[in-house]
Amino acid sequence: MFFTKYADLSAEYILSALGALPCPSSVSPLFAGLAGDGLTAHFDSGVTLTLAASDETTLTIQENDGAPITAAYKAMKLREALLLHVMIPGALRGWNLVIDTKTRAATAFEIWFGGDAPIPFREMQREIHRGYITCAKSAEPVALRQLPTNRLENKGIYWKDDCGCEELDFYPSVCCASFVELNRPRGGLTIVNPADYLKISDNLYIFSRTECEFSGTFVLEVLDLYKVEKIGLRIGFDEKDVLDYRMYKACGKITGQGATLEKLNDYGEAPFAERMAAMPKKKGMRMVYRPSQLHPPRGLTIEDVREMVSKNGAHTFDLAGGFEGEHPNLMELTELMVGKEFTVRFDEGTAWEYRVRSKTELAWRVPGEETWHEEMYHGFEIADELVAFSHFHTGDPYMRCVCICIDFKNRLSTCVDAWLGNSFAPYQAAHRAIFGVLEMDGVEPPRRQRQGFTTDLVGKMIAWNYNSSVSSMHVYSSPHSYSWTIYSESGAGGPMWSSPCLYVKLREDAYLMSWTEDGNNGSQGILIYNPNLMHDAGFFYQFETDYIKLHSFGAYARKIGELDILPYFENKNR
Repeated sequence: MFFTKYADLSAEYILSALGALPCPSSVSPLFAGLAGDGLTAHFDSGVTLTLAASDETTLTIQENDGAPITAAYKAMKLREALLLHVMIPGALRGWNLVIDTKTRAATAFEIWFGGDAPIPFREMQREIHRGYITCAKSAEPVALRQLPTNRLENKGIYWKDDCGCEELDFYPSVCCASFVELNRPRGGLTIVNPADYLKISDNLYIFSRTECEFSGTFVLEVLDLYKVEKIGLRIGFDEKDVLDYRMYKACGKITGQGATLEKLNDYGEAPFAERMAAMPKKKGMRMVYRPSQLHPPRGLTIEDVREMVSKNGAHTFDLAGGFEGEHPNLMELTELMVGKEFTVRFDEGTAWEYRVRSKTELAWRVPGEETWHEEMYHGFEIADELVAFSHFHTGDPYMRCVCICIDFKNRLSTCVDAWLGNSFAPYQAAHRAIFGVLEMDGVEPPRRQRQGFTTDLVGKMIAWNYNSSVSSMHVYSSPHSYSWTIYSESGAGGPMWSSPCLYVKLREDAYLMSWTEDGNNGSQGILIYNPNLMHDAGFFYQFETDYIKLHSFGAYARKIGELDILPYFENKNR
């Protein structure tokens, strides 16, 4: 998903872009009710902030017992929720306060540029402080706190802000979120970020995200689910290193609500408490999935990869897959093709002849070729007389791996053709889908009918159980990409990531999805899903440390929900 390259930025560059008195731009009216008033925010962390506004854009801020600092600020109000933002002049840090003006409960998001290496300096960090405010009219302490919540989990919302930016937001987790931009060149790709969700009231919520692994931009929003409106702040730098710094208002529409799998009395107030407790105690600490650190570039050439594969070979269905433990939900290998001879012929010119010797051995060749190539394979009958099977093309210079789906009833075939070498690295997988027919003695293939690309899956949310320890959920969030969420032991949505993908409709009872984990571990995955069985079968193909491997997997499915998002993409394409 790293199609956009973001340069790291220096502290000097960021300070220069922010200016002497940093202040976000805005289009919608600001809240001017703070002018002439003072307030003090008291937080459980021990931090105290004293603020006194002289007008609607200037205030003094005092941190604990420090000297008062004159700074620019902006504030917006949504119902009883007030969002106030201020950056400290000459520094790389600032404060965002979300105040419930009815209860005086408050949350502060302390933000700053610069993480510890290798985190890019451009990436904003955040620390959450919970507490309350006092003022001249109300000086008593407040016990109420704005706590983490799972009340937004598995909701989808379309937003259009006051600058005309349109976005589909997805909340499949209690610690991450994803979005698809609809009016930018990278629109259509699902971007995943760590996120925070806090509850103000039954209709008001706080949401934040940081575009870690991407631009590093920080977003903080207050959402009103009564009217589906929000106010927000965005601060960071875009792909051209231009400061993107504004406050905004937006109107939206809920696109759907998926089921959640926690216990009904789990309100998400302590998500992943045990895991967070085990992490180092460090300011701003949060769960962040960082593929750039887990899978740094290796600097290999295609010749290096070929030499490694030539030396160490290919592991074909003989190693454990990418999911921990056993594979109890793997479908049984099919015998449907055993003893058959046939040809799959695709419209763009590719064709292969097959002789299937057993449930795990076959031979193939290009028509007209004298030599048959022996391969190990796995095949599954995912629907009645519809088989998906996969194998290597041993000896291919690009380590080719094919997954072929054959509908023996309708004499149609689809191939997902994969090989090593994409735009990121020669050891990462690329793929394509090609469509054609099945040819056998006594069988006449259709002239025009073909399997093909589909948008039928777009918007669907499906949970997958692979074994007793690994379950995840897919959100098919655009026609060309999707995200997956790993479930925690409690059933809460946890860490997420996303990939570009392609969707194919094989038949009413069989769909194919193939994705490539670009800029990540470089693997290519395929699942073939039967919505009647609520089961899938699939294959992973990837280059490991110094060899290639192919393995199969299977999972039971649960329908979690469906989001009405396809019209937003169709409207953009008209």
